[in-house]
Amino acid sequence: MDEFTDIVIVDLDVNRTTWSRVHSSMRTLHLKLNRDPNAEWTRLFFEERNSRVELKRHGLWVEDGYIVFDCLLIDVDDYHLPDIRQSIDYANARSRVLVEARHTEAERLRDEAKTEQHMLAALRAGIRDGRAQEPDAPATALPAPVATPVSAAVVAPAFAPAEEPDAAVANGTSPPPPEAPTEPLHAEREAVLEAKRNDWRARFRAAFHRNK
Repeated sequence: MDEFTDIVIVDLDVNRTTWSRVHSSMRTLHLKLNRDPNAEWTRLFFEERNSRVELKRHGLWVEDGYIVFDCLLIDVDDYHLPDIRQSIDYANARSRVLVEARHTEAERLRDEAKTEQHMLAALRAGIRDGRAQEPDAPATALPAPVATPVSAAVVAPAFAPAEEPDAAVANGTSPPPPEAPTEPLHAEREAVLEAKRNDWRARFRAAFHRNK
């Protein structure tokens, strides 16, 4: 980073001297600087000027490497030049401090970046060395399955012999429907009943004659 170079007045550009718009007896002078100041220096320059009050001040601005101001020529040496130089000295001093602070901060950031890179490199080397020295882990055998006891009541139905299907089912034919019971015909039933009634009558008559 470049060091700060003080800004100083190096010349009075007579060719740029003009009549002042403030008053006809005044002139606008152009003090040439050794270089064109940046915005930060210009801010500091006016920061110092605004902190003081000078009765003989009139218009003043900074442009194109010049400090331009309105004045009476007889007041330049005794009032305006000392006043302007005081503001220039303040702006130079503050600019040096700020530039040095930025330079220090940049150095700190670079050192932190280097330190971080060294730490990362050391971590990487340690990880690589540890991985190279680490033996291969043996394959872990899976535990043998534990047999769960099962009660006989649960096992018995599973191993019971299957019932043999009916022969008709095995042959692929459905069993015949059950035969309806054969009942005697109506006439036969009446004959049987009549025989039983005749038998009851004969027994009744025989019993009646015995009791006479």
